Amino acid sequence: MVESLLDRTPLNNGYTIPGIGLGTSGMMGIEAEDAVFYAITNGYRLIDTASFYDNEEDVGKGINRAINAGISRDEMFVTTKIWKTDMGFDNAIQSFDQSLNRLNQQYVDLLLIHWPDKDDAVNLDTWRALESIYESGRARSIGVCNFNHKNLATLLEEVKVRPAINQFEMYPGHSGQDTNDYCNSENIVSMAYSPIKKGNISKENRTMTLAKKHNKTPEQIALRWAVQRGTIPIPKSSHKERIKENGDIFDFFLDNEDMDFLNDLDMKQGKKQRLRDNIPGTLERKNRRKFNG
Repeated sequence: MVESLLDRTPLNNGYTIPGIGLGTSGMMGIEAEDAVFYAITNGYRLIDTASFYDNEEDVGKGINRAINAGISRDEMFVTTKIWKTDMGFDNAIQSFDQSLNRLNQQYVDLLLIHWPDKDDAVNLDTWRALESIYESGRARSIGVCNFNHKNLATLLEEVKVRPAINQFEMYPGHSGQDTNDYCNSENIVSMAYSPIKKGNISKENRTMTLAKKHNKTPEQIALRWAVQRGTIPIPKSSHKERIKENGDIFDFFLDNEDMDFLNDLDMKQGKKQRLRDNIPGTLERKNRRKFNG
């Protein structure tokens, strides 16, 4: 488990990824540039963007400002994605070329398929493009977004290069445990977008209870929960105070009772998954009460 903003998690291809990052969806212009620059110069090393966000140029400016300020590009981890309308081999290659140009970078650290197509053949054709880009060295790792267990299983039957990452929505109460368990079984790292429930995690009483216990914010509780599950959260914010606050989650620990308390949110909201099994940091008890879904 990572213990600081600079700690890294190993990927299945020999590279490593920082344990928490900055999401940039919805940011534009100088707002995006400044947020990226501030995050990197205050310890963040993972920056997530996408062609669909229409901010790659701005994100790239923030990255290059940080490089000019003395942060090595080799320390950074930059992610972008292929959008739905750019699926297929040729389209994906062209889309990536444009993304790299907008970012003004020689390579990205991670390239993802943003959403699975309903046609498995299209997903595979797009994946072949990502494999080609990976083999060229212009993307050091490749992966997917929003792929469920079935999407991944189908893709894995045909790949030459295995996905290193699956990025999907994840926060307390919406854990994606089935997908996360499958990723773990296939040595694919799970990355959590919207890890603070689009800013609404403070409305959940359980996170507020633990926030008071640990003298932290509900957002910090949710991010710490994600880290202790072995997943990589990428909270989005352009506010300097919130960016700093989101990274300040390494001076406390959620114990087994705390983790169970948050894991049970899925049950509370009517999910049928059993969350207490196979989650790092969760205490196995002999006398657990039964859940019937």
